[in-house]
Amino acid sequence: MNTRRGNSATHRTSLPNLCCAGTASAEELYKIDNEPIPTEGEYSVILNSRDEAVCVIRTTKVYIVPFCDVSAHHAFCEGEGDRSLAYWRKVHEEFYRDEYAACGLEFSQDIPVVCEEFELLMKAEEC
Repeated sequence: MNTRRGNSATHRTSLPNLCCAGTASAEELYKIDNEPIPTEGEYSVILNSRDEAVCVIRTTKVYIVPFCDVSAHHAFCEGEGDRSLAYWRKVHEEFYRDEYAACGLEFSQDIPVVCEEFELLMKAEEC
């Protein structure tokens, strides 16, 4: 079982609320952080910004696509904003542009994005 945090304070705050069943991260940022890409069947403990366990998930699907090819289905599964692809692209592009710039990289619509779908197994308050 892995212990994981969200990529940002916003992600760490929203992921544990779990109206979502998916997440997406830039593949290049996994490499820079020397983090393994999630694998199907993997169990993870998700931590909040205070490093407290908030839930356990099991990864059900992982695939890598260019940013411009992330689907409306995946955007809906992430559960952010109005759950539309337009909203997903707007907030993720802003986030990735900042993260890439901080690493001396340039964002483009073709960056590979790791899309992960998962199921919530348990929230911490259920333990």
